Amino acid sequence: MVSRSASAESRPKFTRKHAILLFVGLIILAIFMLLSDFVSTLEVILLSDKTNFFLGFLSMFIGVIFYTISWSILLKSSNIKLKFTKAFESVWISVFFNVMVPTASISGEVFRIWYTVKETNSGYGSVAATVFIHRILCFIPFMLGSILGFIYFLIAYNLPAYLSSILIFVSTLISFAFLLLTMLWFKPKITMKIALKIAGALEKIVYKKNPLRLKEFLQKAFEEFENSLKILGYNRYSLLLSLIFAIFFWLFDVAVAYFVFQSLNYQIPFILIVAVYTIGITVQIIPVGVPGMVGIVETIMSGLYTLAGIPLNISVAATMMIRIIMMWIEALIGGLAFALYARRT
Repeated sequence: MVSRSASAESRPKFTRKHAILLFVGLIILAIFMLLSDFVSTLEVILLSDKTNFFLGFLSMFIGVIFYTISWSILLKSSNIKLKFTKAFESVWISVFFNVMVPTASISGEVFRIWYTVKETNSGYGSVAATVFIHRILCFIPFMLGSILGFIYFLIAYNLPAYLSSILIFVSTLISFAFLLLTMLWFKPKITMKIALKIAGALEKIVYKKNPLRLKEFLQKAFEEFENSLKILGYNRYSLLLSLIFAIFFWLFDVAVAYFVFQSLNYQIPFILIVAVYTIGITVQIIPVGVPGMVGIVETIMSGLYTLAGIPLNISVAATMMIRIIMMWIEALIGGLAFALYARRT
């Protein structure tokens, strides 16, 4: 069991640097809006159907519920007794950290592991295994939908050569990332050897006077991790059930954009929604430091919608409304959950 102070140090934090970068992103967003016929876009947003917009929010919220159920199934299979309400709270807080502390979604997963270990006194390796496998299962529908969406985008629209190259690159990157995750699942010892070598180097270079014995800690964590992978691997029913709920999560997540376009009374192919959604999510998790990639994601998404033939004011309005739900409201709910948790503890 890790001490309270050590656990607090390992928890991800929202720093002044992130606040400054968020401000920079907001400036980019403001410039983008001013250059995109702000008045016309605002009129489109104000005239939108609020019922469908609310359905978009509801779709996002239900998606988070399915996401939590998917993970809870894996926790139960590993005999980690975390109440669903606790798991739901940790997921929302992890969403907040994923948005506000951009580290390719790692910060949110670190918090989920830290939170679960703290609440259940389980081993880090066992908890990390459930989070890791959950990421893989949630990645499956994301990857398959992404590739289909990209293929549709490339075939159906006359895209510039540079954009086609970007789509192919992103598709390849997603496939490669999935391959690495899968290899880590089936060959964890290879990753363990690499991690132990890095830990040994850190002890020699950084912790000369007071070694933290990282190698011993990692060795124990990997043993727990590998054992949990074996347990979960044998329980195929739990894996299948978790995957089904992960697919539902993905569908409800993607449906946010569908309801937004419905609120604007503009019909759009669902496969196009999938393609742009994938690119937006992929760009958002790039760890360049700007929380939520504010200003950058909006520019890319609205640009893709415009290239697909959607009027500029509709593209920008839809993008802004999607981001209100998928970033700002998510961050707000996650931030409130974190504030209540921090106050309670």
